[in-house]
Amino acid sequence: MRMEQGQAYFLQGRYAESAAEFEAAYSIFPFAAFLYNAGVSYEAAGNLSRALTLFERYLEAESNPHERRAAEKRIGELREKIRQREAAQAEAERAKLEQGTASGGGQAQPASQETPSGEAEAPSPPSPEQVNQLLALIAVETEPDGATVTISRDGEIVMSAASPFTQTLSPGTYRISIQHPAYNRFERDFEVRPGVLNRIFSNLSQGEFWGYLRVISDPPGAQVFIDDREIGPRGQTPYEGPVQVGQHKVWVEKPGFQGVEREVGVGVAEEIRLDFQLERSASGKLRVIANLRGGRVFVDGHMVGTIPWEGELPAGPHKVKVEHEGMKAWSQTVDVPRGQLLPIRVRFNPEPGKEGAVVAGVIGALFLGGGIAATVYVNDTYGSLSYLRERGVLSSNDDRLDIGFWVSIGQYAGYGLAGICAALAIANALQDSGPPSEGTLLEVREWSIVPKVLPGTMGEGAFGLAWSGRMR
Repeated sequence: MRMEQGQAYFLQGRYAESAAEFEAAYSIFPFAAFLYNAGVSYEAAGNLSRALTLFERYLEAESNPHERRAAEKRIGELREKIRQREAAQAEAERAKLEQGTASGGGQAQPASQETPSGEAEAPSPPSPEQVNQLLALIAVETEPDGATVTISRDGEIVMSAASPFTQTLSPGTYRISIQHPAYNRFERDFEVRPGVLNRIFSNLSQGEFWGYLRVISDPPGAQVFIDDREIGPRGQTPYEGPVQVGQHKVWVEKPGFQGVEREVGVGVAEEIRLDFQLERSASGKLRVIANLRGGRVFVDGHMVGTIPWEGELPAGPHKVKVEHEGMKAWSQTVDVPRGQLLPIRVRFNPEPGKEGAVVAGVIGALFLGGGIAATVYVNDTYGSLSYLRERGVLSSNDDRLDIGFWVSIGQYAGYGLAGICAALAIANALQDSGPPSEGTLLEVREWSIVPKVLPGTMGEGAFGLAWSGRMR
């Protein structure tokens, strides 16, 4: 708001910039106080003629008799100050002219004139007395509208009008009285701060005055809770709205950041600003999705859920493994960020088939069985033939000799083929055909905010917007 910026420049001693801000504010919101404060700034800068012009314009625009009397007195004092300055300048010019004539020198130089800004290169901050010269705005609203609002100071009525209204006031302590035919009268003292907008709101049914609270956070977008978290957030930062006079507890929370809590006291017509610097939380979130649902998710060796899965973990490195029946597993060490969400997308690829290994194993078992059977036959036949040979009755053309020879060859062939099939079965079982399962780490995201609307909060939020619009 330009009024606040103008006050800020004034407090820094940047009077020309302060005056420019107040004049710009008047071009947008034609409140007479802006003209007056611009004049105060120019006067502090030493530009008395411009200050006088703005004070005279203020007098034309201001209708409050109390403030007009104060302005008329100031204008008279400023005119006298200008007269004295001009007289001093004229005297200086005359003295220089006489000195030049007496010395026989050239033409005397005229005395320095007032600059457009009149501001020194490094102006000093104003004194408390100068700050209190700045006029303020007082904005009064009641619920319901139409109450008679009377503001007095030292027993003298300064103004009386029906709410809502915005008026100019000098800084100081005042007493406000509110009357409405349908409600009890009540009143209270309040302090008007110089150079700013002082807001007063009164709920007549509750018999309460309200102040104004502004909550700012870095980063913005944090939820603001006031006094009772159960009713839900009042809004998001940057937040501003009326609050009852008294002590309040304020919470500011944003997903991915550590919550902050403060207590604050708010007075009548007092605007409190709370600034929060939010820090990232010590944990983060991990989200795992895949082309197949139902896969198992393991984190640091412990199963945490099934796909799709999302969970909160301590920030830092974690070993993530994802499995699915009939699919190749995927695993990787990932770094979970503080207060943010790391999404992972996994694409499962199937494990290789084992049918070939089974077939080779069955055939190898058959060959092994044949070899064993041949071994048994050869051993039995060899025993019988050896017995006959020892007794000299073995015939050289006995058929069993040829059969045993060929069965012996088949025995070794069976063992050899069984070994070959076993090797093929093992190789087939260990073979890893096809691409592995793939995992992609997506861009880190902020934790999402889920809007929450509870009964009783919409009216309050809507009022805050209406109030903000009317005051600005």
